[in-house]
Amino acid sequence: VASGVNGANPDPTVSEALAVLRDKANGLRQQIDSQSMTFGPRHPTIVRLRTEFETVSSQLRSEFSRTVGTAKANLDRAKASLASLNTKMNDLKGNVFTDSESQVALRELERDAASKRAVYESFLSRARQITEREQIDTTNVQVISTAVPPKGRSWPPRTPLVAGMGAFAGFALGMLLAIAMGIMRDTRQPPNRSGIGVSRA
Repeated sequence: VASGVNGANPDPTVSEALAVLRDKANGLRQQIDSQSMTFGPRHPTIVRLRTEFETVSSQLRSEFSRTVGTAKANLDRAKASLASLNTKMNDLKGNVFTDSESQVALRELERDAASKRAVYESFLSRARQITEREQIDTTNVQVISTAVPPKGRSWPPRTPLVAGMGAFAGFALGMLLAIAMGIMRDTRQPPNRSGIGVSRA
């Protein structure tokens, strides 16, 4: 409808009146712009052109409203025709499926669908069983830590470690012997009784 106002409506019965009024309004607009360069807004020529332009514009709006109403009525009739056509088409479908040949074809399609449905359900059940079994197997496995290779032997100890342990043991044994000899030496010496024996004069 809007394209009819712009002159692009392909329906000649609708666009003819709008096209005439639009061309007349455009011509008056050009005359007003041209005369306004010479005369002021109150000049009789400008006033007359503006009056004619307003009259044509009012006629153009009226014609546009009438065209919109006509288009809406045509749209409503088209919708009603489409609804009636859909109803008749559904009735024809019902009559077609009452034929014997159509019934045979329908039963074959139903059997094919049932067979494919059975295969699909069997495959789905098998996949579900495999998934459940994998879930059960994985829940019984506990990983404590990641296995890594040993860095070296645990026994016997390496040579530097043995040497260190021997040196420490020798040092400790020497200290024990020194302490024991000191204790034995102290026990053999008599106690010193200072101040008891006094020389005679």
